[in-house]
Amino acid sequence: MFLRTFKLSLLFSFYWAASCMVYSYAERFLLHYGFSTGEIGLVIAIAYLAAMILEPVLAQEADRGTRISLKSGITACAVFAVLLTLFTPVAKRMLPLLAVLFGAMTCVTLGMQPLVNAVGFHYLNRGETVDYSFSRGAASIAYALSSLLLGYLASQNIDSILWVYLAANVGLFLVALWFAPKRTEQTQKATAGSVFSVIFRYPKLMLFCAGMLILNVPHVLINSYLASITGVTGGNMSVMIAIAAIVEFPAMMAYTHIRKKISDRVLLIVSSCFYLLKTGLLALAAYFSVGAWAVYVSSATQMLCYAIFIPASSFFANDSVSRADQVKGQMLLTETTLCSGMISMLLGGLSIQKLGVPLTLLISEGFVLVGILIIATAVRTKNTSLSVFSNSILTQLWRLCFLCDV
Repeated sequence: MFLRTFKLSLLFSFYWAASCMVYSYAERFLLHYGFSTGEIGLVIAIAYLAAMILEPVLAQEADRGTRISLKSGITACAVFAVLLTLFTPVAKRMLPLLAVLFGAMTCVTLGMQPLVNAVGFHYLNRGETVDYSFSRGAASIAYALSSLLLGYLASQNIDSILWVYLAANVGLFLVALWFAPKRTEQTQKATAGSVFSVIFRYPKLMLFCAGMLILNVPHVLINSYLASITGVTGGNMSVMIAIAAIVEFPAMMAYTHIRKKISDRVLLIVSSCFYLLKTGLLALAAYFSVGAWAVYVSSATQMLCYAIFIPASSFFANDSVSRADQVKGQMLLTETTLCSGMISMLLGGLSIQKLGVPLTLLISEGFVLVGILIIATAVRTKNTSLSVFSNSILTQLWRLCFLCDV
């Protein structure tokens, strides 16, 4: 168990170290070269859209295990990311080419996420012992360290952050060759039909993804435009990212043990509610200039929202689909994140430019509340029926507040 968990921890850590740049430092990197906030939003949104097209293809082939396996999918994406990184410094004086290269780097990084997540569930579904939540927690520490390193390097030389991304992808490539399974071994024949047919086979999961999409829009907006937000609220961007990533570790590490006592669906509802607190504290800091403490406390709430919600949603998706659709189940979660990211990048940049940071954060609170209500409905719904709105929203809100019959 120890060796498998160690290998999975390395795989996750290298992946999230690479992701730190495209998730948290894209705005800072592109602002340095003269892109406006709106242009950055457009570049990243197109990258998210491209990743949404790439992911279903990779997921379907990985589930079949014929032409593309988990190992070959991850290694191919990592190698392509390395090649793109090597060409990026040459294009820094040609903004259109830089936008294309950075967008492609973002696309390929996001595209491999469901494959990386599926590696852990591949071994769990075979009955092999591996601590998935500990490995995901280790990735949070890697993300925190990467954030601090990238923040320091960006203050010295903005181009140097590319080499951290390069090194992380090289490490990802090597660990994938060492650890990722050659084939997606299944105990049943792969389900017929395209990857999009899972939408109709698993209505409960799709409703959950709808709520997750709405809930995730403010989360991605905050992470993507943190440089603009901290310019209004105060606080250090790198420290905020590091705090959020560090506090994730104990919660994610302990999740496997927590879910033995509390069901995934209860944890999904509770962690969703803490997104309200996270966004609300930032809105408070933006409107009333209460000081950096609110910003840092907001980052610390990551332990109770994101750190619980992400593993809970992964287990929820894995339990909601058949083993033949294992990678597709993880793909649906990532597609949801990408879709919410695309929306937040397009609307977030324009909203910050036109409405300002405080009002944008206040509107985000409304998004979070709607997302919570849909998620609360979804986790209480059976997979066999699409009539999920038989109870009114007010009834769901009442049950949510008191966690009744959950």
